[in-house]
Amino acid sequence: MTTMERKTTVLTPTARQSPEPSQSPASDHDHRALARAVEAAAGRVDANLLTAVAPADAGHAFQPRTLLAVLAFSYVRQIYASADIESFLRENRDFEMLRRDQLPDARILRRFRRENREALLVCLTAALRFLAQEKVAQGMVTHVNEAHVAEEASRRIIMAMFTDSMKMDKDQTSDVPADLCYLFANGRKQRH
Repeated sequence: MTTMERKTTVLTPTARQSPEPSQSPASDHDHRALARAVEAAAGRVDANLLTAVAPADAGHAFQPRTLLAVLAFSYVRQIYASADIESFLRENRDFEMLRRDQLPDARILRRFRRENREALLVCLTAALRFLAQEKVAQGMVTHVNEAHVAEEASRRIIMAMFTDSMKMDKDQTSDVPADLCYLFANGRKQRH
């Protein structure tokens, strides 16, 4: 593990930062606890499961454990589209540490997910297990169903892939050349 990879505290706001105005102190505490749980899970993932998608000197924001933590945290919070995650990173002041580097774009996030799906599943399962254990501690549920947690982690990754594919399809159809649209609208072949 490199020095860059050990610095995984990217999700937890620093003590000097106050919660977002829309967050209550309780939700800020929940955010911090979840962030710590995700970072710990990302730190425990076997390095052999991780594939880098950027050069080692690309900056902290592009390191495998950082990308793993960012995607797992986003999926736990039900932010699935890579473009939405990119926007969230740019707009949320809790990610100041990452902003020192260039931030990963949606394309990098999709590539990381594709090349590190097994590691993402492990990390996301651990994060969802943490949330389930919190619900047990609060008396909301009686036990953690491990099979359900694993299925939910897999479902959220599939949801992210589906959401991105729908966005990409939408982007591709909006850029169709006018003569191609005319061709399909008239049902005839255009001769060249």
